[in-house]
Amino acid sequence: MKHYVLKNGQDHLARTASTTAERIQQIDVILADPDARASAEMVVDFYRALNDLIEDHTYFVNIRVFAEDPVDGPLYWAGRTAIFWGDLRTRWHFEGRDLAWASQVLNLSSRTVLVGGAVLLLAQAGHADKTMAAIHPNFTAAAREGGLRDGGRSTHLSSDGRKHSASSRLSALRLLSDLVSQDHGEHLADTLRGYIGLTEPRRKCESQLAHRLIQRSGADPLVRQALETMLEHVEDPLRIPDLSKVLGTSTRQLQRRFLSKTGVKLLTTYRELRLERAHSLLRHTDMSHREISTATGFSSVTALGRSFRSHYRITPESVRNQRFAGQLSEINTLG
Repeated sequence: MKHYVLKNGQDHLARTASTTAERIQQIDVILADPDARASAEMVVDFYRALNDLIEDHTYFVNIRVFAEDPVDGPLYWAGRTAIFWGDLRTRWHFEGRDLAWASQVLNLSSRTVLVGGAVLLLAQAGHADKTMAAIHPNFTAAAREGGLRDGGRSTHLSSDGRKHSASSRLSALRLLSDLVSQDHGEHLADTLRGYIGLTEPRRKCESQLAHRLIQRSGADPLVRQALETMLEHVEDPLRIPDLSKVLGTSTRQLQRRFLSKTGVKLLTTYRELRLERAHSLLRHTDMSHREISTATGFSSVTALGRSFRSHYRITPESVRNQRFAGQLSEINTLG
């Protein structure tokens, strides 16, 4: 699996090429002020990180300015999330055509997240009747006047699954991770929180490949233990019979269980974990190719280069050179 991060104008694409069918998830971040575009990059980074860890889904993030373009119709908003990206200082207040635009988005989008002062749109658009929301103290009085109920927390997940809210941009990241939990399970959400620094990582696996296989297996204990053990023995790889002995199972049982739970062979995965480590060392250290081949259990620079080219369709030298040229694209290892 190869992971590319592309930018073109307002569109931020993080796309994962996979042998299995992908589900595309669209996210529209809506700004009241074009100058807020830089702050919305944290949402782009959040979904890039999610794309690093998830399989069979690709998240596209589009940043757009409030009412700058036509609202589009039901087909555009079907399955799409709209994030109204407010802040702690500005109350969102619109009238006429602008308010009609906001009302259409609130009604048409499959899921809405209102952040900071944007939560007051609920009252303006007629959605405030007994509606509970996460309201920052700066907007408590205005929200009360508009008929909104303060949930007393910095995030609020709506019971109808559609209109969610966060009191600030920082708490919005926690809310988005909670929505990941709803959509993909708590294991992935917890992994994502640790990956982007919302919480301290709790798991031993620093490998994106390992995270995805654990997720795919439904957090199967034997799969997790096998992956963690292989990661601990990258420099001096274990033979599969020795790995089985460490895990207290037979070679046949381990191989069959791993294949049935992940869909990939154990030995192939072990090699890809070592290549993933080599790729990371090429990108983030000044270690020589010989040192990297030793650190990842390859008998020589030639052996590493042969496996690396076969898996990534690029040479180790190219990865190292692109690092210094500043043109390196993200590459994941699950093929």
